[in-house]
Amino acid sequence: MIGDVVNISVKQFTRTKKKVLDENGEKVEIDAIVSDSPRNVLLAMKSDNKLNDFLRHNEFTGEHEIVADVKLDAISMRKGQLPSAFESYLSVYLENHFKVVFKTRALQDGIEAFFAEKTYNPVQEYMEHAYDSWDHKERLNQVFQTWLGAEDSIYVQKIAEMFFVGAVSKVFNPWVKFDYTLDLVGGQGAGKTTFLQKIAVDWYTDSAKDFMDKDNYEIMLKSLIVNDDEMVASRKTTFDELKAFVTKTDLTFRRSYGRRAEKFPKNFVIARTSNKVEYLGDKTGERRFLPVLVDAAKQFVKPFDMTDNDVLQLWGEAVAIYKKGFTLTFDEDFEDELAVYKERFTYRDEAENQIYDYLDMLVPEEWDSMSVVQQHQYTWAYFNNGVYRNDAGFIYEGVKPQESVSSKQILKNVFDIDVAKGDKLARKIKLIMDNNQDWEYRQKRVNGKMTRGYFRKNIQ
Repeated sequence: MIGDVVNISVKQFTRTKKKVLDENGEKVEIDAIVSDSPRNVLLAMKSDNKLNDFLRHNEFTGEHEIVADVKLDAISMRKGQLPSAFESYLSVYLENHFKVVFKTRALQDGIEAFFAEKTYNPVQEYMEHAYDSWDHKERLNQVFQTWLGAEDSIYVQKIAEMFFVGAVSKVFNPWVKFDYTLDLVGGQGAGKTTFLQKIAVDWYTDSAKDFMDKDNYEIMLKSLIVNDDEMVASRKTTFDELKAFVTKTDLTFRRSYGRRAEKFPKNFVIARTSNKVEYLGDKTGERRFLPVLVDAAKQFVKPFDMTDNDVLQLWGEAVAIYKKGFTLTFDEDFEDELAVYKERFTYRDEAENQIYDYLDMLVPEEWDSMSVVQQHQYTWAYFNNGVYRNDAGFIYEGVKPQESVSSKQILKNVFDIDVAKGDKLARKIKLIMDNNQDWEYRQKRVNGKMTRGYFRKNIQ
């Protein structure tokens, strides 16, 4: 037996008079429970002590669950996700014990009404427990240094705080906008994946292999931390698609066995791992990715040895920071500093290296008055470790940084290409310069003439 009928009086059911055949085959009128009433299904489920106690709706995953092993007559159901055949099991059980065959729509609506009243959020409960258990010792500012051997810098400290508090924010307000991913790079064998599994407790996945495939959405929505291990999903996604996905606040799709497409809050944060250090390639939107360089040789403790209490204390501190009020964006000044920090993680091809070398090149005092040919010849000599002499034999020496450059100059001086023939390279130069923190595009008077181009920021 699944359990005794308790709490709900039989009189509370919506009833009707119904004619049935008795044992002698004669028609008799009986008092029967209405079979097309969702309310009756709801009352029947609430009246049973085991159904009422062990069936819950998980608000975090959006799924109906069994919170302990339970038996419906001869049918055993194990703790976990509600089986797809639950509706059939329940229909037979209710017929056995309430002598009524509920109509399908009434059964479905009654079940949904029951679970709507029986919600819980295990991740919120865990976070509140972590908050109550926190010993008030600060650990977040050293979490990556301790467990992953990261450098001890303000950048790593702030990235840790942003990621952990961002995750807590998603727990208490799943619709909140959080625009960052944590990228753990380098440090092969340091336990990057193990670290993420440990801190995610029971709400981790690395099974989502494509951010655009809606079949993966259900997997992700059951997790607090979605790990794109070795950036497999990122590689299958265009950079624009990846940026858009990171900043989404909701996901719209039809769940398995769902009747229609629904909008769900994106209730998780994204982490990515890679053994490759120079992994950032695009010059736009890189602010969304927060890299931390991992070094197994500098670990104080390996993630494998992380205890449940170690994890609990980290989340307790993060919840405390969240409850005090926390902004889920870095300020503009720190974003600029972070951009410089990220340069070590940015991949540069040969052409890009040449452009950066050109920007670092010291030029003669006479640079602005030199002809196009002379500037190109000087640059050529610089890149080939030579010296540049004019026709009179005068040696031009580099004594000052360039104050301004243009795409046209870079095309000619570095690549010996005229602007009319270098459209593709010109676009690359523009992209690099537009995203270079040390230069800005503006108009300025040079040698009595108004000139548009890129000007070094720290030179007036």
